[in-house]
Amino acid sequence: MPIVPKKINKVALIYPVKTFMPPLGLMTITTVLRKLGKEVAIFSVFDYEYIERAQVPEHVLDQLRRFAPDMIGIGFMSAEWLPGKVIIERLSEVYKDVPIVAGGRHPSSFPQDVLQWGADYVVVGEGETTITYLIDALEAGNGLGEIHGLSFFDDDGKQFFKPGGKEKADLDIVPAYDIVPYQNFIDARLALVGRYVKAGWLSTSRGCFSKCIYCRDPNFGKGLRFRSLDSVKEDIKFQSTHYDLTCFLIIDEMFAIREQRVLEFCNMFIEIQKELNRKLHFAASARIDTLTESMVEAMKAAGCIQLSFGLESGSQRIHDFLQTNKNVETATRSFSILKGSGIDIFVNLIVGVPGETEYDIRETLELIKRFKPETVGVSYLTAYPGTPLFEMALEKGWLKQSDLDSLIYKHTFGESQLHCGIEPSVLKRRKQQLYNATLRSTMLNLFKGYESIALIRDMLLLGLRDFAGASSLIKSAFRFDIDKAKEIYRLLLFRDRILKDTRI
Repeated sequence: MPIVPKKINKVALIYPVKTFMPPLGLMTITTVLRKLGKEVAIFSVFDYEYIERAQVPEHVLDQLRRFAPDMIGIGFMSAEWLPGKVIIERLSEVYKDVPIVAGGRHPSSFPQDVLQWGADYVVVGEGETTITYLIDALEAGNGLGEIHGLSFFDDDGKQFFKPGGKEKADLDIVPAYDIVPYQNFIDARLALVGRYVKAGWLSTSRGCFSKCIYCRDPNFGKGLRFRSLDSVKEDIKFQSTHYDLTCFLIIDEMFAIREQRVLEFCNMFIEIQKELNRKLHFAASARIDTLTESMVEAMKAAGCIQLSFGLESGSQRIHDFLQTNKNVETATRSFSILKGSGIDIFVNLIVGVPGETEYDIRETLELIKRFKPETVGVSYLTAYPGTPLFEMALEKGWLKQSDLDSLIYKHTFGESQLHCGIEPSVLKRRKQQLYNATLRSTMLNLFKGYESIALIRDMLLLGLRDFAGASSLIKSAFRFDIDKAKEIYRLLLFRDRILKDTRI
């Protein structure tokens, strides 16, 4: 495809914000672009803005005009597909001569759709290497057709894509924390579920070897890859010395997997605390079938305060359907090892699985009551694009084509997306039952130790600044409508803390 050579000096990255988590993917891409000598800025669109008005807010367009980008990039998952579409359509009208590049899990699953919205290029899969080759090709005026993992329309209007052969991303790249108001995200204190600590985010590996039908995405490689511990150490020390935090949330899909790796990390984490002469904590993920006593002892000594588990269900039949490759009996052993360790247990559960019965829910409740995790998270089973479940749902009629325009938002706003024969009111009751099982322990956990002082103070200040919002939050909490309470609280924090800095 012939292209006119164009020097790219400034790159604008767009972040459709849906969660309290900073855009670590775009922050990593920023580091890559800076190494190429590019000036980078991140601009954010918050979900209440595009849900209410279905347009790109004028203040974002004004910021973009002042920045005058030579390239625009946008990354989003399927949960942000709607703002992604709105943003791409609008920017393709405003910036006809500026290449728009889309990446992330949703564009990787539906590159043709995203190109039709107005994107010039879609990066399929990991983008750290592909974006470098793309910029080189655009500046040289040739070579687009040689880039693996890049999709675009050729001169004949046909979609071009060269699969395979992609180099694996360098996991040792430290994200550009300064490109966003990172401290604002830390101050929101929402990184750890059920705790109120100032935590930063940390990646020590990428990928997962599980084959769960609701999660597996072939576009992002197979297996588990580890970041070097030297790079992890550099990251921890940088964040600890540049930001006000006391804890790290390790965002790995699989942290407590290999015993030797965990022990090495814990020894390193202890050494860092000694070097910095300060106490630090961390929280991480674990599988119910890989946790060992040696891991728990090492993590406790290093300052681990919470382990999260993808428990999904207490029913082996449900696990078999979801292909989690887990045996519920192993959960008994893992939770027994953690008992008395002082490490909080957070378990993620799923309801709305096709064929799910009241007996399956009772089995899950029994497991929770027996081992008393400090808190749980409950989600409806969601058929995300790119997963085997998505294709299965379309094939079996659990998901209709007419549902696709709203399916991603349904599970967020308290409604299951799958039409699998379970009444919505039944699913809502089941979800609430699972929440109620740990509601008391979750509240006690939030108000324990030094965290309670900060929580009470911040809630009072929040009430003074937005009385109506705080009142709605309290009402939802007293009605035990956990999903609604979380949604209101997240929105209040966006406006109260994260939005206060205009750099994002």
